Amino acid sequence: MHGTTIDIARHNAELFDRADIAEWYGARSLFASERVIFERFHESFAGKRLLDLGVGSGRTTRALLPHVADYVGIDKAQAMLSVARRNFPSATFLDLDVRSLGEFGPGRFDFVLGALAILSAFDHAERLAVIESVHDVLAPGGVFAFSFHNRGWRRAGGMPLHARSWHPREIVNSVHPQSWLNYLRLRPFAHEETDYAIHVDPAHRWNGLFYFIDMATQERQLAAAGFEILARFGEDGRPIGAGDDTTQDGLLHLVCRRIGAPH
Repeated sequence: MHGTTIDIARHNAELFDRADIAEWYGARSLFASERVIFERFHESFAGKRLLDLGVGSGRTTRALLPHVADYVGIDKAQAMLSVARRNFPSATFLDLDVRSLGEFGPGRFDFVLGALAILSAFDHAERLAVIESVHDVLAPGGVFAFSFHNRGWRRAGGMPLHARSWHPREIVNSVHPQSWLNYLRLRPFAHEETDYAIHVDPAHRWNGLFYFIDMATQERQLAAAGFEILARFGEDGRPIGAGDDTTQDGLLHLVCRRIGAPH
């Protein structure tokens, strides 16, 4: 069976539209890499127009809202949006699919954030379309910062109990029967392609089905869409070079700038 036989975006969206999950995400703090990016690129969004893709429960809103002139967060999970609106009543949260960015019109924002690997929730064609849409809604010179699942991660494509950590939560997830049921149910939809892979992911007891890509290929996608790379970061917030070892990084982070029309 091939990965296109399942609606990846719909499957992943359903993972997050639960009240308990929404509350849990709403209580999470920024990751180390996000703190570094927000500090280093503060001038790119301070006093400007910012779009937060897949904003969820507003995990990143607390850090960004006080600094921007216009904050818009979009998501399709109603449980998530409810928490975000309750916690940040002065922000604008829209029930809008990430694949529908064209509704904003060209040049609407100066900074677009795609945290928690939101682009990984889509299939290949949808992902490329979203990247082009981000380019369109950014003003010339606007900045796009996002994270993505790293195909070069040592645990990419693994299974429960495969190279797990000794953290108690990881151990529970690895041996829990639901993890194995989820993994075995979704494994037939995983597949490897030249430029990317669709892997079953440990998220929510191995219930994620996400897009994985390496740094070099991701940068080629961005260049084709009219972006230039400004900075690369590992999961712990360290700056990384184009050829650095990233086998320990489940997520990688890129900051890029709109420079022209897609190729």
